[in-house]
Amino acid sequence: MPARRLLVNSGADVAGALAGFVAELAAQGGLAPAQAYRLRLAADEIVTNIAGHGYRGEPGVVDLDGYAADGRVWLRVEDDAPKFDPRGHHPDPRLAAEPPLRAAGGLGLHLALTVVDEFGYEHVHGRNRNVLVLRRERRGVMRDGGSDERYDRASRC
Repeated sequence: MPARRLLVNSGADVAGALAGFVAELAAQGGLAPAQAYRLRLAADEIVTNIAGHGYRGEPGVVDLDGYAADGRVWLRVEDDAPKFDPRGHHPDPRLAAEPPLRAAGGLGLHLALTVVDEFGYEHVHGRNRNVLVLRRERRGVMRDGGSDERYDRASRC
């Protein structure tokens, strides 16, 4: 699948381009709709974080590359923003608070890292590289043994 470059200066434009890229990649990899939804959700959270925090709302570039092989779908997201490893972001204080007392936001990265099967990060040649991986699963069975019905419903929204 050809790599794509997104200019991160308009949220709506980025979201549409990202959704199209992820949908094409998910179809190529044979992901179920619930899995495609999870990949899109994780990718959207990562790119939103890059745009808002990495580039601080200023124009910037995000490079996407993806492929499918051996029952897995990989999505690589690279940027030139300051070095940031999402795996070091801990939402524990927010999660410990009762919902009415929680400050808004701060859970997107936690969500992104938990909905994918594997997440990798490295800083290479001055660039952040985030790698999201989903394993193709049997239809109707989630990695935790539960049903993917809840994600199927959400993916139709």
